[in-house]
Amino acid sequence: MSLVSRNWSEGFGLPPGCETFKFSLTKSQLSMHTCPVMEFVHKYSSMFLHVEIEYIHRSKEENLIKRWCWHFIEFLQILTSNSQLISIQFLNLSECFEHIDTATYANICGRIFLLLGSQHHLNRVEFRLCSFRFPEGVEILRKLTENSRESLTHLVLLEFISYEPMDNVILSFQDSLVISLSTAAQNQLPSLVDFPSLTTLEIDYSFIFVNMVARHSTAIQTVQLVLSKIILHYDNKIMPIDFRGLTSTDWRLLKTLCPDLQVEFIIHTDSPSRREVEFLIAPNMPITMLEYACETFDMEMETGVLFDHLLACKNSDNLVFLKLLWASPIPVSTLIPFLQACRNLKCLELSVQYSANGLDILMQSLLENRPESLQKVLIHILEFEDEDYENWMRLASQYMSRLELEGLNAKVDSGF
Repeated sequence: MSLVSRNWSEGFGLPPGCETFKFSLTKSQLSMHTCPVMEFVHKYSSMFLHVEIEYIHRSKEENLIKRWCWHFIEFLQILTSNSQLISIQFLNLSECFEHIDTATYANICGRIFLLLGSQHHLNRVEFRLCSFRFPEGVEILRKLTENSRESLTHLVLLEFISYEPMDNVILSFQDSLVISLSTAAQNQLPSLVDFPSLTTLEIDYSFIFVNMVARHSTAIQTVQLVLSKIILHYDNKIMPIDFRGLTSTDWRLLKTLCPDLQVEFIIHTDSPSRREVEFLIAPNMPITMLEYACETFDMEMETGVLFDHLLACKNSDNLVFLKLLWASPIPVSTLIPFLQACRNLKCLELSVQYSANGLDILMQSLLENRPESLQKVLIHILEFEDEDYENWMRLASQYMSRLELEGLNAKVDSGF
């Protein structure tokens, strides 16, 4: 249901406050001859400050999709004319784009461009699961730099661009993948320098991100930005590695541009490889939080590659929080030396498939030679067979109390 903050009356009377509005029309609302939500929007849109737009339908019903698009376009027009927003979120538009024609897609994108062009006070903008074509994605970023350049502090771009063909949307682009980008669009892509007030960027490790960082390296030596946090996401099922990644030099220059920069990196992979690790993680990356989820029992990569590479890149120097989800046996022979090299590590969170796979060795190491900075250890046993239960109980009883006596906040639990 479309929502307005601070509950308003059933008859859509004047609400006590409607600064926050969510546009997520339900099937029943779309089936009405006159949509009451749109009546409310017409009446109170000038009061909106924070808007969330979400496409919530999985149905392929053509009439439903058409009506949603029609109301969405109208909603964008009303916001463009009546509202000066502080924040806006676009969620799950890719579900809609998969089922519409090129003309409708172009109309929606055009209205988004006009809306962003009319806004001059946006401080937070989010696009999640939208999968725009590359040229439209670039134009969206250009509108933000042209009109909210001084106000924008938080930007989220997750699955912002489509990296594979969308048959029903890109009818004229069937000969190539969306990743085959036009030179003109690439040249128009803004860089981080074009977002001088940005403090937090959450984004996929993607062609867009790499080029936002690397395009204007000459300017990096003459400008300093307030950007202090980059939250990077990588999922090998979503993002192909078919572009140039950031190098150690790129990260060194970025740290010059952003002296207070910290990087949080969330990596999910079901096909880990040395190439993937070396592509994603480079020297000079100021990684303070690393979440690495290896979701396969069939490890083609040697288990120690990740931690050996992190040590070689000296990423251990900045790391404060380490979260690992490991389906295979824990690579304690390389994990333990890595942990001991983490001088600033405060929290270790480990999720494993079975209780006995190396946990006793890891716990004993923490008792004997843990990082001085370490304050918390959380172990999650995601599943175990009956014969492993006794080992799990032994681990809990033998090590947890001893670790707590050493001053650690230590906890082991099962996934049941």
